Amino acid sequence: MSGLTATQVQLLRQWGPACLTATCAWLLLVGLGQAPIARATGLALAILGVTAGMRSMGLVASLAGGLTLALSPAFWSQAGGAGTQPATIVAAAIFAAFAVVSASFLLKRNELAIGLGLVLSAAIFWNQFSTGQSLRLTVLVTAWLLFLLIDMLMRTNPRPGIKPPQAPNRWHLAGIPLLFAIGALNDPLVTLFAPAILLALLLSYARLPGWYWLAIVASAVAGAYLLAQTYLLADPPLLLPLGWRDAHRWLALGEYSLAQFGWAGIALAIMGVARLARWYPPLGTVTIIAFACYMLFGLTYIGKNREVLLLSLIIIQVMWMTYAVNTISQWVNKTLRNKAGLWIHLVSALYIALPALLLLDIVNT
Repeated sequence: MSGLTATQVQLLRQWGPACLTATCAWLLLVGLGQAPIARATGLALAILGVTAGMRSMGLVASLAGGLTLALSPAFWSQAGGAGTQPATIVAAAIFAAFAVVSASFLLKRNELAIGLGLVLSAAIFWNQFSTGQSLRLTVLVTAWLLFLLIDMLMRTNPRPGIKPPQAPNRWHLAGIPLLFAIGALNDPLVTLFAPAILLALLLSYARLPGWYWLAIVASAVAGAYLLAQTYLLADPPLLLPLGWRDAHRWLALGEYSLAQFGWAGIALAIMGVARLARWYPPLGTVTIIAFACYMLFGLTYIGKNREVLLLSLIIIQVMWMTYAVNTISQWVNKTLRNKAGLWIHLVSALYIALPALLLLDIVNT
């Protein structure tokens, strides 16, 4: 890395593990899952966003967490389906890559290049699956929306005593309403993120103009209207407003999470959210609210594709699990007093056993 600047090294450390995880996920989706190229690319981009959001939780832990999400039964089920036209996809992907490289070198704005690549990839993804309420586009938008929220709150509300708070970046504030609007128009279920988004913006202490709040609220109102039209006013209705009172629905929701990662995953998630709420209260609160909104939907929804529509629960659970692994590794390293942080990587490496078991299950199936 001697030929790289300090900024380039920092970017490599930030995005290197995420890019590696996304590449592995893409190869698995195409090779093992037989997913069409465009679909595999969109799903890999979702893994890229989730892994990048978990990067502050450790290099090895974030990589293992990204692979855990990619190989979870609910996420992996998105690999199947009708094919697309490879020649068109490859040409469009080359154009998107060229645009990203050009923006990076000519404009000297790496964050703009990343944003441009995301927008172009989403456009390609949407073009290939141009039906309304694309579930896979919802996954892509959700992953990057969570990345923006996590990265912004980690920056504006760091752990006390680690580093001073900083103002959110412009691309945080620009990306959140953009992705929220795109997601709500594609699938009104993304509107369930509205409470978490509003709280995250308030906790960021950013000075935002009135039109910014108006845009967020307008997107939320439009999404709520579409949500009611799609689920509550459908014929027959797809929501039971009092379904949360049925004990069997709570058990079914618990079984959904249990089917993804077993009891170990649930235990890690509980530990992770407890420690996250202790050391990063704003981030812990925002993720809990987002999880609660989707959980309430899961308790009242009676339609099809339930496992896929609740994928946001699994994404948040994986983040909590990853933070739990980071907490355990930090505790072990502190107990054994290794100044180089060797035990952090060794303990985090044990987390790789989970995606390995999920991969073995996929191969055997």
